[in-house]
Amino acid sequence: MTSPWVLWALSLSVAIIMWFYGLGSEDDPFATRKFSCAIEYRNLEPQAILRNPVQEAEVEVKGRESVLKNIDYDSVVCFVDIKNRLPGKKYTEEVRVTLPPDVTLVNRYPSQVIVEPIIQVGRFFKVELKLPSDMPEGQYLEGVSLIPGEVTIKGSEKDLSKIGELHVKPTVAELQAGKELLLPVAYSQSEPFEDEVLVEPTQVKVIASLVRGFPKRRIPVNVRLTGSPNPDYEVKSVITDPAEVMVEGPQLQLDKLSMVDTETVDITAVSEDQIIVVPLRPLELQDVSLPNVKSVRLTVALEPVRAQKQFVNVPLQVRGGEESHWSLTPAVVNVTLENLPSRIGEVRMEAIGLACYVDVSNIYLDATVLPVRAEVASQDFTVVKIDPPTVAVNAVEEAVGW
Repeated sequence: MTSPWVLWALSLSVAIIMWFYGLGSEDDPFATRKFSCAIEYRNLEPQAILRNPVQEAEVEVKGRESVLKNIDYDSVVCFVDIKNRLPGKKYTEEVRVTLPPDVTLVNRYPSQVIVEPIIQVGRFFKVELKLPSDMPEGQYLEGVSLIPGEVTIKGSEKDLSKIGELHVKPTVAELQAGKELLLPVAYSQSEPFEDEVLVEPTQVKVIASLVRGFPKRRIPVNVRLTGSPNPDYEVKSVITDPAEVMVEGPQLQLDKLSMVDTETVDITAVSEDQIIVVPLRPLELQDVSLPNVKSVRLTVALEPVRAQKQFVNVPLQVRGGEESHWSLTPAVVNVTLENLPSRIGEVRMEAIGLACYVDVSNIYLDATVLPVRAEVASQDFTVVKIDPPTVAVNAVEEAVGW
């Protein structure tokens, strides 16, 4: 290895290699490229979104001309890691860039972004079909079906509260074509949104037939009652069969109609349930009619009215022992009874056999407290309250040791 010829050969080889390397460098110099890169936000908490996130970064990279010429821009990834970042707070985070081999990062802008996670909620909203304003006279939609009938809207709680009705609105030409339609969902909002709001799905399928004639709609029946039942009774419920009737007429007229009235029914002084057939009142709107039902079956159900009356200073009796052997404190009580108003209005306690007492059976103490009991000979009366509910019972001294 120390021979001059060997050293000369090694020197020549190194020189040739360096010459080729230098020649190659001149043919493939270093260069830079600038381009936009979408920013990925990683490790975002479930049910959270970002408020006004920066979408792109400007990236400048350096590498050999041949490498940059064939660079796959999909292999350049810009991302921000927001792991463990809590909703409702702002954070300043670094924009990171991953690059393919033989490419280095010169710069990126912005190098940092402000992120603010917020909680995202989802709600179901019903979708309505909104008719075009230029609907032909004498035609209406039949067999309307929206699939799906509800869509999910995701966003912040504050933004969702700004959303009003959701609808799809076909044109007359689309309806006249008689085909299934796939229409975008539109919505009204009271104020501009602060954050991103997503509708899923964004379109619904509309199936409807445009037919000649007037549209039909089911309208609730409104019962017109006059008078009051017997004072001992009150109206418990009012039911019609059917509860709704079909009404036919121009759409603008139907939109004005909220109920169909019956003829007036007088229930003055009635004291039992009423089941009668009642005609429906003629409709006053032009071109609006009741094509099928002209009357309804009406049931007016009554229930008793309960009235109360207090009887004061009702004397107490002693039962289960000699009354003279016991003293009661207090010796009178107040009793509240309940019955129909006509029965309880002017009634006296003697007339209904009201009696209050304490039972001293099996009482072997000189002093105790016992509950007050009440009985009413007329069984349609109900005892509601006894005041006081208990009294002090003491053995009379002369009777002690009987």
